[in-house]
Formats: sequence, C-alpha cells, structure tokens
Amino acid sequence: MELAIALVTAIGGNGLVLFFVRRYFDRRDKREAQRAAEFAERIQKLDTALETIRLLSYARLSEEIERLLTQGFATPQERHILDEMFKNYKAHGWNGDMDARLEKVYRLRTDHAE
Repeated sequence: MELAIALVTAIGGNGLVLFFVRRYFDRRDKREAQRAAEFAERIQKLDTALETIRLLSYARLSEEIERLLTQGFATPQERHILDEMFKNYKAHGWNGDMDARLEKVYRLRTDHAE
C-alpha cells in the first residue's frame, strides 16, 4: 500500500510540476508571438512612411526642377539647394529621369536675362 501511495504521489507531483512548466512556456510563447506581431506592424508602418517620404522627395525635386526650367535661369543658391536634394534622392538608391532633367538645369544661365 505504501508503494502505491508513493507511486501516486510521485506521478501527481511530476504532473503538477509539468503543469506549471508548460504554463510558463505557453505564456512566454504567447508574449513572444505578440511582440513579433507588433514588430511586424511597426516595420510595415515604417515601410509606408519611407515610401511616403520617397514620393514627397521625388515630387519636391521634380517641382523645383520644373520651376527653374520655367524660370529660365538658376542662381548658385538654387543650384546648391537642388544639388542637396538630388544627393539625398540618389543616396536612397532611387533612379529615374532626374539625371537628364538636372542636366537641363545645369545648362541654364545663372542670372536673370535683362
């Protein structure tokens, strides 16, 4: 009888320990899954924000080039600002028609024609 009691106690004790260990790891796994989902959501928001910045950068650079081409001249200060915008544009690895359009601006006069 003592053997049976010892056996039941050992099995019950192991079961109880197993219950708490499993409970701990299940909670930890849920927290990690939640953190991973939150991280993925943040990355998606960051990607969307960077895409917005890219579009705004392109639009602003394009707008400035068209303004200068319409104006017919570009002062050294305007060229400097345009260069800085273009460096930033290129630093992100973006490419397109900006090289050719910027070359047209460089061929403009640097002052207003009288």
